[in-house]
Amino acid sequence: MSDKPERMRSGGRSEKVRVAVGEACLAFLSEGRVDFTTVEVATRAGVSRKTIYRWWPTHNDLLIEALSLHIRQAAPPDTGAWESDVRAFVELVAEYAAGPVEVASGALMASRRYPDFNRVVLEQHRPVLDAWRQMVQRAIDRGEANSQHSPEAVVNALAAPLFMAPMMLGRKASDEEMEQVIGIVLAATR
Repeated sequence: MSDKPERMRSGGRSEKVRVAVGEACLAFLSEGRVDFTTVEVATRAGVSRKTIYRWWPTHNDLLIEALSLHIRQAAPPDTGAWESDVRAFVELVAEYAAGPVEVASGALMASRRYPDFNRVVLEQHRPVLDAWRQMVQRAIDRGEANSQHSPEAVVNALAAPLFMAPMMLGRKASDEEMEQVIGIVLAATR
């Protein structure tokens, strides 16, 4: 990451600019475009190029801003009970995985044409993947899920089918498919 000025404070105009810039970049990503320009981002976000260059001097800085905004949508639930966490997680991830940013990002990553983009996406997803595994570990610690399967294996079993439906079938996982995933994971973790 580049040397940037101290981060804008949250709230007020600075926060509105950050969100506008992040959403502009996400819109380009949802169109399957990684190679958007600073000028295009400034225009779409309704901010000056000077603002973009000041706070996001590199293309990767723009990607990080956008992806960090996007990733927040995938924060795991913490309902206090394993079964309701699994249900809320499946609904959340099915929606997230079928969104235009995830579908286009997955296709861009699979093309292997943008190694820097792939690296940034993986770096930005790392904390949410850790949080997903912590959701499973909390259930194990509470005695609601067995420790026979690692938190990583449980998360993979939960998330993989939800990402596969949009990528392979071009649609969000159906209610029936989500119920099957929930049933399989709850049975495996009893």
